[in-house]
Amino acid sequence: MPRFYFNIRDGYELDEDEEGIELPDLEAARAEALATVEELRGQLADAANIELEIADESGRRLLTVPFFRGGRGR
Repeated sequence: MPRFYFNIRDGYELDEDEEGIELPDLEAARAEALATVEELRGQLADAANIELEIADESGRRLLTVPFFRGGRGR
């Protein structure tokens, strides 16, 4: 089963997930990212440019999920 890493990017700062999670596929990783963003959104209401990046085991970015859309949180 592939391992996916969920890195948090705040502008130019990157907080890398060093453990990752084994999930069956990218769609499962996307669902995990969306659930995480929904859970953390209220705690990060003052941050404008936060994104959750999904990366594969080689570190390649596969998908980015923004915490806020359309300027919300700015």
